[in-house]
Amino acid sequence: MRRVRHEVGDSPGAAEIMLRTLRALGHTRRVTLSAPVLGALTAALLFAAGNNLQRHAAAADAHARAGAVRLFLRLLITPRWLLGGVLAVVALVFHARALTAGGVILVQSVIATTLVFSIVIEAAVERRWLRPRELLGAIVVVSGIALLVGLGRPGASGEFRSAGKAIAVLAVVALVGGAALYRSHRIPRGRRTALVLGASAGVCFALDAVFLRAVAASLSPLDRPVVLINGIGFGVASLLGNLIVARGYQSAPLRHVLPGMAAAEPVTAYLCARLVFGEPLAGGPVSELAVAVGLVMMVVGVVLCALGSALPGETAATAVTVHTPATGLPRLSNAEPTNARRENL
Repeated sequence: MRRVRHEVGDSPGAAEIMLRTLRALGHTRRVTLSAPVLGALTAALLFAAGNNLQRHAAAADAHARAGAVRLFLRLLITPRWLLGGVLAVVALVFHARALTAGGVILVQSVIATTLVFSIVIEAAVERRWLRPRELLGAIVVVSGIALLVGLGRPGASGEFRSAGKAIAVLAVVALVGGAALYRSHRIPRGRRTALVLGASAGVCFALDAVFLRAVAASLSPLDRPVVLINGIGFGVASLLGNLIVARGYQSAPLRHVLPGMAAAEPVTAYLCARLVFGEPLAGGPVSELAVAVGLVMMVVGVVLCALGSALPGETAATAVTVHTPATGLPRLSNAEPTNARRENL
């Protein structure tokens, strides 16, 4: 009898068992979140470095009024652009793995840190400190991401195996990409054009992440038609995004192109993943509110970064490429051609 009582007395109570279970679940969630977040951060850093290299390669191209396709083909034989492309491919591997584990809303929100990394890299290349608004904007962007990830609690499921939804998203990509390229043909330079091109590229890159997520979701069990449609969608969105961003990098400094891209990408990814494909949020109304506030903070931070990057008296989006003797990498001077002022009016 004493032995039985001793064993019962030594066994944990129901409350203790529940507490241990909750702790284990919390630890599991932290582990589950850490892998896609770290993967997305690594991808963001690599994307930022690649963006900077490709922006300088495109800015050095002398054929400002050439078509986007001809510009892209010329850049394909430029060493600096190719190195940026290699970094982008490596980033894409980390991006794909993070999307599979963490879902579109979570990963694309973290990918917005590309803007923060890019501003820091560009400031280093230009040999200057971050301006106060750039620093404040970067803090607001990171805070918005932390709020979205921490309280928004986006999930990794959703109806990504739908051919009809994939075709609808592909139509949106074609419409946005075509409109952006038409704008760049009519008005090849100017800050507004840079903003439009950046935002359009952000939409394309957000939706190519959706296609990539859908391809991964359709591999097991294998659904060949859905994989094919989403594979085509990924290729089209990636190609249009790269054509648009190449045009944008040619027409403006990185700090004018990237804010629109960084603002459009997480918002587009959220709207598409949540409303079209039904990707869930685990915390109910609190999560919805946290995601909404987080996205607003990210957009506000992006705007602050853009305003902080605008130099006094800088009204056009062009820059002169000057080679830095110490590194061989170009830096952007503050000079502005007279014809660029006219085209920006």
